[in-house]
Amino acid sequence: MSKAPPPAATYATPALQNSHVANLLTGTTAYTKQITITSNSDLERERNRCTFNASTLTHMLDGGATSTLRRRELESMIENDPSGIFDNSQNANMSRPERHVRALAKTVRMIELARSIGMGNDHDGHIIADDFFGVLLASVADDLPAALHWVMFVPNIMSLGDDEQQKNWLPLCRDWKMIGCYAQTELGHGSNVRGLETTATFRPGGSAGDGEWVIHSPTLTSGKFWPGTLGRTANHAMVIARLIDGSGVDRGMQNFLVPLRNMRTHQPLQGVT
Repeated sequence: MSKAPPPAATYATPALQNSHVANLLTGTTAYTKQITITSNSDLERERNRCTFNASTLTHMLDGGATSTLRRRELESMIENDPSGIFDNSQNANMSRPERHVRALAKTVRMIELARSIGMGNDHDGHIIADDFFGVLLASVADDLPAALHWVMFVPNIMSLGDDEQQKNWLPLCRDWKMIGCYAQTELGHGSNVRGLETTATFRPGGSAGDGEWVIHSPTLTSGKFWPGTLGRTANHAMVIARLIDGSGVDRGMQNFLVPLRNMRTHQPLQGVT
């Protein structure tokens, strides 16, 4: 028997700052159709010929019968959501801006659903800490603009940030005020971290008087390449760069949390190019 969901927490979901996203979720923009799942007769025939117990194998892959039930509940919640926003049938016919806006709407609705069933309530509202968040994300079966926020950005803060940094940044990530991407790969180096050229140089003094970091990609090959979520969605980046201290000594690779856009207006910040 499924356990009744706990009362919905008061954690935030992404604000509907984009009018097109708001229209998709409030019904002023028509959806294409409700999701319809059909079964191929050839596949059904082959499945019926298998010599092993399909349910036993399914439970093993899911981690147990209880996990299978939970997965199916989450998949059903997405497939049967009355908003219809999770319909992917017209993805191939949409322009890139249309895909982006619709995927943002899917992100907002998915988080609303996660909050409604108490996902993350045991982890201070961090839905990514729920054991079944990955299942929910996979159930959407589409590329979401904020995926790297969950998959790379927030886990980096959780793993590498000290207590003070986590206390300051994680609530902002949870409440969608800080939306992050992961900027490691460079045009000339791929995922060869030891070969990265981007530098983070400490400059004493600075505008605040306590020093500042200058993030710089000095060559064509050092340009950060393929940082998903950066182009339109993120307002912060986790940048992997060579730390150059105040004496000019290269201290090796470090992670730097770099502001990109204003968290209120989403406009690019001065000095970010």
